[in-house]
Formats: sequence, C-alpha cells, structure tokens
Amino acid sequence: MDKHGTRRILKLAGIALAGLFLAGGMACSPGAEISSGNGNGGNRNTGGDNNTGGNSNTGGNSNTGGSQSNTGGNSNTGGSESNTGGSESNTGGSKNTGGSSKTGGSANTGGSSSATGGTTTPTGGAASTNTGTTVTFLNGKASGAMSGYGWIAMGSDDTVSDPTCGADKTPITNAAPCTTTTVWSSETKLCISGSIPALPAEPTASDYSSNWGVSLGINAAEPATNTLGQSFSTIAITVTGSPTSGLRAIVHKKGEADGTQYCAALTSGTAIPLTSFVTDCYNTAPTGTKITAADVPNIDKISVQVSSGSAAITVADLCVTGITFAK
Repeated sequence: MDKHGTRRILKLAGIALAGLFLAGGMACSPGAEISSGNGNGGNRNTGGDNNTGGNSNTGGNSNTGGSQSNTGGNSNTGGSESNTGGSESNTGGSKNTGGSSKTGGSANTGGSSSATGGTTTPTGGAASTNTGTTVTFLNGKASGAMSGYGWIAMGSDDTVSDPTCGADKTPITNAAPCTTTTVWSSETKLCISGSIPALPAEPTASDYSSNWGVSLGINAAEPATNTLGQSFSTIAITVTGSPTSGLRAIVHKKGEADGTQYCAALTSGTAIPLTSFVTDCYNTAPTGTKITAADVPNIDKISVQVSSGSAAITVADLCVTGITFAK
C-alpha cells in the first residue's frame, strides 16, 4: 500500500478510537458495581445483590443518584503508523448491587473509541477509601489502592461469554446490557472470555466503531466519580489467560470527555511509568497528550483492552489478578 493509503487508514483508525469508547458493554461483579461499555464499553456491575439508592449506570454512561460515571477513550490520528484494533468505553448496562453505581473504561483502536452498553453499577452504600499501593479483588470489587467495581465493555460486533448476567447466566452484549446481577467466574480476580472478529483488509471508521475489541476495567473508587486520590509513579497490572500480547493498559481522568483516554502497551507484571500514558500509544512515534504527575490522583478508571486487528482473536479467561502501584 502507498503512503497515501497508509495515511487514510491512520485517519480512520483515529476516528475509530474516538468512537469505540462510545459503543461497548460492561459487567460488574457481585455486591460490586459496574460494568460498562464500549470501546471500553459500559457494564453494569452485578455479581451480588442488586444495589439501589446510590448511583446506577445504564446504556452509555449515565449516572443517576449522585455520582457521575466516566468513560474513557481517545482518538488520535497522524502520520505515524497506527495499530489496528478497537478501543472501548464503559458505560451502563447491568446493575450492580452492594455499592454505588459506576461505569468506566476506555478503549483504544488503531485510533481510539468509546463505548456504551454492557453492565451497570450498583447503587447505594457509603463512599469507599483507597489506601496503600496494592489492589486485590473480591466478588467483583477492588480493595486497597483502588476500591471500585469491575466492569467489561465490547464493540457491537464483539462477543463476551464470561462474565454473564443474572441467575440464568444470560450473555452480556453491547445491545443487551445486564440490568440485574453480573456473575463473575472468580471471586478473587476479574476475568473475561469472548471473541473479536478480524477487521477487513481496509477498515473504515465504521469497522473500528463496531469492532474495537473488548475491555476489562475497574473504577478507582466508589462512587464512580471518585478517583485514586494518591500520587503514584508507576503501575503494574498482573494478568493471566489469553492473549498475553498486544494488550493495552488504559486510564481515564475525572472530568474529561469519555473519548479522552490515555494508553500504554501492557506486559503482565511490568511496571509502566504513569507519565508515559499517552492519547495515541498505538502510533509508532506517539505525539499525543500525556498524563502528568499532577494528573495521577485524578485518575478514575483503569482498564485492560484487547484491540481488534487483522486476525480474529479468542479471549480465553483473561484475568486481572492484581495491580501494584509505586510511589
């Protein structure tokens, strides 16, 4: 392909990244809250009882009851090569119980995108407090340096088989978010399984929007409008399952548009400087906006994204088992 064709694909990828965050689906775990997503989608948290009384997120990211849901996502274009794949955004979907409601997530594609749909977060309950430098999980909710609920998101063409929704374990999709309880397959980690179809040889913005991939995320705190609240220099996310390559870590800052997200290449257990997260990490030579040290305490969502590409991808029991920050 000549350089004009390459530039055309990069531009389309950038548009996709911005749109993926708006189309997805998420799910939350028991007693926990969220799931949201697209691009990094929107999930409702479930997995436990139904939360009421606080905030609940549905559809695309709408918060009611007091807290605001954030989604992530950035779209970048430019002259450098872009990676293909989808991005995600988190927004409502199913309802989480036992906590406050949230959404979250961000997604990156050859560009980046936002998403909605999936699962929703629980409502009710007191605000959580973040302490320490490590994060563990129990029934879909984080504890330690993060204390929010987990969620999932996906593009409309992407499928997720785990987690599921309710006692009958109904599949969670972009179009049919979970509005009851998200059922996670593990009590002590957040896991996702599903499939991502291949992008066409010459993907368009529409291709990236509907097929940006899948995302597995966590809200920084409860309610979902709360943030990390601490200053850190690095983050290490430990994952198991498949795929192990081509993963992206994504963060979103409170108060920014859903489509504004910051990403970095992810290797399980390897520390990533938080100031290296940039809006166009998919480019060979990123030139986008970076997270600053002053931004870190205001991060409200962190996710792991599997982006779509030229070949179909099977996501098999991809789990976030823990997160470690360094001061």
